[in-house]
Amino acid sequence: MTSRGQTFAGDQPGAASAAGRIAGALTAYACGDAFGLPWEGSAPRDVDLRRAADIPARGRWERGSTSDDTALTLLVAEHLTTHGGAGDPAALMGTLADRAASIYGLGPSTIAAIDHFRAHGRPPARGGRTNGALMRALPIGWATAPEATERRRQWVRALSAITHPDPVAQAAAAVAAACASWAVEGVDGPMLLAVAAAEADELAGVDAVQSLSALVRAIERGRWAPPPAGVSLDPVETLGAVLHCVATRPTLGAALTAAIGLGGDTDTVAALTGGILGGRHTPEEIRAELPWSSRALLPPRGTIDVLADGLATLREPGSAG
Repeated sequence: MTSRGQTFAGDQPGAASAAGRIAGALTAYACGDAFGLPWEGSAPRDVDLRRAADIPARGRWERGSTSDDTALTLLVAEHLTTHGGAGDPAALMGTLADRAASIYGLGPSTIAAIDHFRAHGRPPARGGRTNGALMRALPIGWATAPEATERRRQWVRALSAITHPDPVAQAAAAVAAACASWAVEGVDGPMLLAVAAAEADELAGVDAVQSLSALVRAIERGRWAPPPAGVSLDPVETLGAVLHCVATRPTLGAALTAAIGLGGDTDTVAALTGGILGGRHTPEEIRAELPWSSRALLPPRGTIDVLADGLATLREPGSAG
C-alpha cells in the first residue's frame, strides 16, 4: 500500500532473498555507471551506441571504471548499515569530507558543501539544486520496506541536506528512493512510474514541489521530451530521464542503452536506471543480462554482499526507527 491508498502488486522474482536482490541492484547501479561514464557530457548525437558495449576509456578513467556516483552510493549504504539508519548525518558529511580527495569527479554542489563544512564546521543551509542527492538516494530505498514511507522520507531529507538543502533536489531523491524500495518487491516498468506518481503527489501536498507531479504525468502521457543537448544536472530533468528509461524499455539492457543515448549526465542516468531496475534480480542475473559487464570494474563482490545484507536487515519490520 502506498500513500493515498494506492496499491501496487509486486511480482516477487524467484526465490532470491531481499539481500540477493539488493546486491543485484548495487551491481546494476555500478554497471550503469561504468556503461555511461565514457559518454558523460556528450551531446546525444555524439554517443556512439555501436561502441557502448566496449566501455571505452575516458580521460583519466581507465576502461570500465565507475565514477563518483558509485563511490557516493556505496558511502551512503555504508553509513546506513553502520548507523542502523540515517544516524548522525554530520558523521556522513565528515566521512565524505575525509574521503573527498580520493573520489574523482564530485559534482559542484557536493564540492561546495564540503568546502563549506571545512570552513564552518556545518553543512550549508541553502543551495544544491542539482542531482547529487538523487544520485546517491537508492540505498535508502533498498533499506526501507515500501510501507515505511515516513521513515524513508526522513532518511532522504537528513542524508540529502548535508550537501543538497534544496527541497526540489530532496524531493527528486525521495521519488527515486520510493521506486528503489518497490523494485525490490518485484514492481517493474510502468508500475514503477505509478509508484513515482504517488510519491510525487504526496510530496507536492507536503512540500509544494509541484514540478515532480507534472513531470511524471508528462511521462505517463508520452509527452516527456528529452533535452536536445543532453540531460543536465537539474534534479527534475535527471529524474525524468531515469523514469522514462525505467518505464518505457522492456529489459535492463535496453533501458541502459536508452539512458546513455540521451546524452549529458549519462553515468548518473544509467546508474540510477540500473539501480532501480536491478532490484528485481541477483548479481548473477544482472551479469547474464549484461554480457558487457565483464569489462566493468565493479566493486568487490564481498563489499556488495556485506552492504546488501546490512540494508536488507534494516528493511525488516522493527529494525530501525
